Amino acid sequence: MSKNTSIRDVLAVVDGTASSLTGVDQAVAYAGLYDAALTIVVVTENLAWAAAVDPMAYATAMEVSDAQRKEHVAAVRKRAEGAPVHALFEAPGLLPGLAKAEGQYADIALIPGAGGWQSDGLRRHITEALMFAGVPTMVMPATWKPAPITHAALGWNASLEAFRAARTILDLVEPGTAVDVVIVDALDGHKSDQPVPGVQIARHLTRHGHNAAVYAIASAEHGTSDALQNFAFEQRADVLVIGGYGRSRAVEFVLGGVTRELLARQRLPIVFVH
Repeated sequence: MSKNTSIRDVLAVVDGTASSLTGVDQAVAYAGLYDAALTIVVVTENLAWAAAVDPMAYATAMEVSDAQRKEHVAAVRKRAEGAPVHALFEAPGLLPGLAKAEGQYADIALIPGAGGWQSDGLRRHITEALMFAGVPTMVMPATWKPAPITHAALGWNASLEAFRAARTILDLVEPGTAVDVVIVDALDGHKSDQPVPGVQIARHLTRHGHNAAVYAIASAEHGTSDALQNFAFEQRADVLVIGGYGRSRAVEFVLGGVTRELLARQRLPIVFVH
């Protein structure tokens, strides 16, 4: 059992397809670590939305959509071992309403990563909607086994989002956690009379009882996203935490132009903080 007392409400969002059920198992296990309440929202795409241009197909699409929704919700209920399950049946364009309704009461939101959704576009839109709601959002690779976090990597560039990510780490990790403050390509042209980037936030984390250290790495040919994730993975961090924002139905991140490639080749859990 975790010693962290900050996690009390966990929200998980899945689409209810077979590929998403691993995410349900992970959410149940994660909430169990903290003896936290777990709410699972099942999101199914409204097939009738696409059929609206063809009135003759509308009734059939509605019938198929309703059957699919019931099937997905039943699969999640069976897998969730009694955790509260909410069904949501909306067009993707209305999904920010989900985030406002459920996300604002959660300490963290969990969603499956690439391969855990019938529609990858829906995954990206869910990620964006949750981040705009202000809830830290963890994207879970299918191979992840939930455990107390004792080693975290923080992507750092001193932006407002990065500061919020650092504060999120304080809520997510165990006492005395090792925190790697990772800076990509930020020391070029650094002035000797200025504090080394990352030192102050590392000091702040240390004052909260954690073991923080600063690492300056180069993106080289890998790009910022791969450099960050590869470093965190090779250091055996339990999680990578990064400040981010969503825009124009694509997920882009503040740190040096990090893009959705961070999720396309995901190697460890990644927490995004807006």
